[in-house]
Amino acid sequence: MQIELLNHAGYLLSAAVLGGIIGVEREIHGQPAGLRTHMVLSVGAALAAVISILFTHYLSNPVAPGDPARIVAQVISGIGFLGAGAILRYGINVKGLTTAGSLWTTAIIGIACGSGFIALAAFTSMLVVIILWGVGKLEHTLMKNYKNHTLQFTFSDRPGLIEDVKFRLTVLGIKIISINASMPNRETISLSLVVRKPLDLKMDKIIRTISDAHETKTVRIADAG
Repeated sequence: MQIELLNHAGYLLSAAVLGGIIGVEREIHGQPAGLRTHMVLSVGAALAAVISILFTHYLSNPVAPGDPARIVAQVISGIGFLGAGAILRYGINVKGLTTAGSLWTTAIIGIACGSGFIALAAFTSMLVVIILWGVGKLEHTLMKNYKNHTLQFTFSDRPGLIEDVKFRLTVLGIKIISINASMPNRETISLSLVVRKPLDLKMDKIIRTISDAHETKTVRIADAG
């Protein structure tokens, strides 16, 4: 029994360490769910896996043995609510999806530790860190000639206006990632676009290009982040 307790303590400790490795990367990037959140989540998931296995061994009916996957399945589905708390919306921009994914994966890593699959959990933890850090660096290298911005315009409405705005931006070499339109009143249309523009394209050229449309009322440009 004492050896079994030590084994389980080792599982929980492994979960804390592996969850902490992912949490450090999120902490460095200033995410709201950082080191402590990932460590506690991983340990909690590992404990759920340990308890689930112990229930099956010691408390279930031999005639109808319990299923250790039932508690684990509830943990995985329940992590979705925690991950949703890491997702933030700024206007039409959404941030925190990567952290929500890291939380969900960390919980599964904890479950793997609690189930005794330490090597598999360790490999997964290292792989997640490589994805979060290494791929992020690669993205930055590949996209170093471009930058994302949020463009917000208001116009006097007319038929074909949105297509005209999209054409004007495309001619400048700007890629439109998303677009959202609303009408505060019958005569006015507001457009909010997330775009990717070349670094050598000056902001004043974008402003002049859009302002050339006589329907233009306001133009606002900000970093998309």
